Amino acid sequence: MKVILDTDPGTDDALAIMMALSSPNLQVECITTVGGNATVRDTTRNTLLVLAHLGVPVQSEVGGRGLPVSQGASRPLRGRYHYGYYFHGQGGLGVRLPSPTATPYPARAPELIAVRAASSRARITLIALGPLTNIARALRTDPGLAGRLREIVVMGGAVEVPGNVTQHAEFNTYNDPLAAEVVFDSGVPVTLVPLDVCVETALTRADLPWITGGSQAAQLGRRLLYTWFGGQPDRERYELCDPLAIVAALQPGLLRYRQASVAVETDDPERLGKTTATYGDGNVKVALEVDVEGAKRLIVDLLRGDA
Repeated sequence: MKVILDTDPGTDDALAIMMALSSPNLQVECITTVGGNATVRDTTRNTLLVLAHLGVPVQSEVGGRGLPVSQGASRPLRGRYHYGYYFHGQGGLGVRLPSPTATPYPARAPELIAVRAASSRARITLIALGPLTNIARALRTDPGLAGRLREIVVMGGAVEVPGNVTQHAEFNTYNDPLAAEVVFDSGVPVTLVPLDVCVETALTRADLPWITGGSQAAQLGRRLLYTWFGGQPDRERYELCDPLAIVAALQPGLLRYRQASVAVETDDPERLGKTTATYGDGNVKVALEVDVEGAKRLIVDLLRGDA
């Protein structure tokens, strides 16, 4: 499966990136970055840091070799992002890694998404791990893009459970509700991985020896989780939100869905970012149940390089 990762690292984004690159069943065409968990400057740098740690070559110029990393939106379609440093730690990862020598690809994220989708023989799957600004801008700029996409897997929204930013809204949809509305209304098949299943798929402090193995991904995964728990003494659970989106792309049978159309609140300040599903017809598969142990096993296997 050819995929583009759109991401805002973020600790769980870093885990998800490593999972995707470790999977023999995903071909990552490029990575695009967006503001959200951190500024877009930090999320881009964090992506390059993770790739350098893994030894993945980065394509920094047109015609070069390696994996392109394209910087995207620094602001949502309206307003500004509310960053998550309080949760993810200093710089957005909470750990220090050697400075990357690679630089981002010259094309901006919406342009690269459209170009890669147009040039690919197989239809592309977008896996969106942050606010949906880049994808909404790409869809608006290139009206033909929607027909060239196989699917968009979105980590976002809170459907039958409370939000994690406000009572109503999840972090990603709260940060750019207008972009989420564009994506859900695009007609592209969407698999939505909301908080409903993310809150079920979590680690506790007792689980910390969870990621074993000597792979570069396993080593960094352990370091990220130990550092996160060390910096969050009042928290007992770490929810594997973005890794679960990779699980949904790879093994959708580990989740159970209802077909729906999804509306996003874009105006009411109190309910901003709220996602409301109307079940029946619609282009969105909403994940409402998850095989927790199966999902966690796949996450570990990918980070260990055993999948």
